[in-house]
Amino acid sequence: MKKFFLVLFFLFLWTAPVFGGYCQNGDKGFKSSAAIGRYLNDLAANSSGFAVTRVIGTTQGSPGRPGKKIVALLIGKNASWSDNRKPTVIITGSIHGNEWATPEVCIGIAEYLLDNKDNDSPARDDKGFIINDDAVRELDQARRRSIDNTSSEPDRIKAAAPLQDKSIVPRIVSVRKLLQSIQIIIIPVLNPAGYDYCFLPEGRASYYGAGWRENRRIHDPLTNRTICYRQDGTAYDTPPADAEHCFLADYDDEGDVEEESVIVCESRDDTTIHLFHPELSVASSEMFDAVYRSSNPERVICASPRRRVWKTQWAADDETPVKMAVSLADGYLGESQGVDLNRNFQYKWDLTKDQKHLFIRSRSFGSRIYRGERKISENETKVMEKLVAKKNVVALIDYHSGSTQVLYPYAYSTGARVEGTFLGGKSGKSDLEVFRRITKKIASILNRHDRGDKSIVNFTAAQNYNNTSVASGVARDCYYRTEKIAAINIEVHDKRYIYGDEEFRSIVPKICRTNVPGAVWFLFWAAGLGDR
Repeated sequence: MKKFFLVLFFLFLWTAPVFGGYCQNGDKGFKSSAAIGRYLNDLAANSSGFAVTRVIGTTQGSPGRPGKKIVALLIGKNASWSDNRKPTVIITGSIHGNEWATPEVCIGIAEYLLDNKDNDSPARDDKGFIINDDAVRELDQARRRSIDNTSSEPDRIKAAAPLQDKSIVPRIVSVRKLLQSIQIIIIPVLNPAGYDYCFLPEGRASYYGAGWRENRRIHDPLTNRTICYRQDGTAYDTPPADAEHCFLADYDDEGDVEEESVIVCESRDDTTIHLFHPELSVASSEMFDAVYRSSNPERVICASPRRRVWKTQWAADDETPVKMAVSLADGYLGESQGVDLNRNFQYKWDLTKDQKHLFIRSRSFGSRIYRGERKISENETKVMEKLVAKKNVVALIDYHSGSTQVLYPYAYSTGARVEGTFLGGKSGKSDLEVFRRITKKIASILNRHDRGDKSIVNFTAAQNYNNTSVASGVARDCYYRTEKIAAINIEVHDKRYIYGDEEFRSIVPKICRTNVPGAVWFLFWAAGLGDR
């Protein structure tokens, strides 16, 4: 009789109904940060006490324009913002304004968790595959061993098959048990000012059509002086007067030109400007080296709050100097805005070692990876710092767009490696090995289904974005290093950031459905970190 009930129990596990109701919001097209906040409120209001929202901060405002709200959704059994002891996982989207798919992935995760909050069955993706398949296989192997005499030969062979990686198999398989164990804080839009601006025509057109990336901080030219740098990254106390000052600039034209490759130099007498390299086809690293090799005249790379633009109509050959008075009248000089929030965190915030040329880009006000005037200078990063300091955060997913990668620390260097055994617990595995194994597992889940779009396939696990150091001051490096949080980035979609309306409706739900199961598996795994 005992065997009979075991068989019925496990048959139920394998035949539980498939849930497919999440990730449908993308079908409705673009949404403002305010609309997303209202939808989070609706989710919480209909959650039977499993979710609550809170405005956790606001962006920097300006005269006549109040800051935008940063809204978070907390999910868990008996959800309460006052519970600071329960193990917590934070999930963030749109730290960069132009990464439009990431809020939808965050919303999809929230929908999945709340729709399955009472479900004791193993969590499944929209195709019916069990998300934590290794744990169910362990249970199934135990079942088959208990009724081995009645098992068929194929069943016995399947039961004997090794698990993919037993050392990282989560104990939890159902969302109901998950929400009893931990709480999840989801922030779909961490950068609402940059995100909303990116939907405007000028925001979409920024950075050669890649869309506005940073927040919308206005840099005050009266309180920020021009700073010039030596090639090793050290700053001159006083900008050298005997050298031309050269700046990263935008290029007033359409085409495949990176802004980091466009350098405008100002004459030593400050009367004319010219494009340093007219071909606009030299890699930024080579361009910087070329600037410092200049001898007639000598040149240095500088940064200032004034945004610089080169306009094609000034000179047909792009070589003729332009009078400063003309450039001023034509809008060559204007205010720079924005800080890359994922360069503003405290760990390795302003690094020169192993940051060849990146340090200059991250210090340039007009660059899309400007790090800010100081670490944790922005309201958005301060919000994260306060949240992590207050809650018992054990893990974090920071969602991005631009590749199909699952990334672990460190981003600032290709040679540095995480150290310690904090995440491995009783297994004794090093943190580096744990990161490698969990990110590889997540990538395998994201690769499980072909959804008919080449931009959401071939997910890989790696330490660095495309095997290069990205820059210093990024979130995953900071929270692993300073708080021993299992912090990872997941890049949800290759080569694209923004979309047309119909494209958004078509591709974003697929991106969401691809990525939600990976997040759910990570949450199952992270729940075990509370036992460390």
